[in-house]
Amino acid sequence: MYLWLKGLHLAVVLTWVGGLVLLGVTAAALRPAKEAVLLPHEKRLATAILRWDRRVTTPAMLAAWALGIGLASWGGWFGALWLSAKLPIVVALSGLHGVLSATLRRHVEQSERPAPAWIRHAPGIALGGIGVIALLATIKP
Repeated sequence: MYLWLKGLHLAVVLTWVGGLVLLGVTAAALRPAKEAVLLPHEKRLATAILRWDRRVTTPAMLAAWALGIGLASWGGWFGALWLSAKLPIVVALSGLHGVLSATLRRHVEQSERPAPAWIRHAPGIALGGIGVIALLATIKP
C-alpha cells in the first residue's frame, strides 16, 4: 500500500508542478496593467489556464499535501531533518501558486494593480524549489 501512495503522491506532485510552471510562465509574460487591454485570444487563453488551475492544478496541490502528510505519518518522518527542510519549501511553493493564480485572475479582470516585479522569476523559483525538494526526498540527509 505504501508504494501505491508514494506513486500517487509523485503523480499529483508532477501535475501540480506542471500547472505551477504554466502559471509562472503565463504570469511572467504579462504586459504591465497600464498597457494591457487583453486581446480576445489572450483573454481566452488566460481564462482557459485559470480554469485548468481550478480544476486540475489546485486539486493536485491539495492531494499532494494530503498524501505527503499521510506518507510522513506512515514513515514516522515527522521530526526528520530532511522533512523539516522540505516543508517550508512546499509551503512557499503553495504560496507562490496562490500569488500566481491571483495575479493572472486580476490581469484577466483588467485590474489596475500591477503584477509584482519578481513575478518574471516565478518559473525559475518553482523549478528550483522542486529540485531541492526532489533531492531532499530522495537522499533524505
